[in-house]
Amino acid sequence: MALTRALARVRVLRTSVRLLATKPDEGRFVEYEVTHTGQVWDKDDYRRIRFVDKKKLVNKNFAINLIAEDPVVVCPEKTVWSNSGGALGHPKVYINLDKPQVSTCGYSGRKFIYKGFYNEAEHGPSITYDQYLEEMKPKERN
Repeated sequence: MALTRALARVRVLRTSVRLLATKPDEGRFVEYEVTHTGQVWDKDDYRRIRFVDKKKLVNKNFAINLIAEDPVVVCPEKTVWSNSGGALGHPKVYINLDKPQVSTCGYSGRKFIYKGFYNEAEHGPSITYDQYLEEMKPKERN
């Protein structure tokens, strides 16, 4: 028990010394882009050590933006299903379209609306439910 505590103290001490020894040098750090969370560290934050002489890679294709660009699926019936297609897709879920609003699949984020409630000016571009089903068919391998 005492040995475990002693080893834990040595690890903490070693980490503390390393943090003091690796204070960022402003001249060696490349400015980096802010992520979708808005995360930014101060110039002398020890976590910036990961980016010494390197550029921080930020993926500009944030999922929330990609889902927003996805067209609304206009459906001829008030109950439809979504399964994202194939073995690696999400489970088949049924979506109720009784209300005059866009309903969203909780797994894939696809947007569905009943054809009687669809307004292109309000809901944006669309595809038909048949086109959606065609997109969700598993791709054949050669």
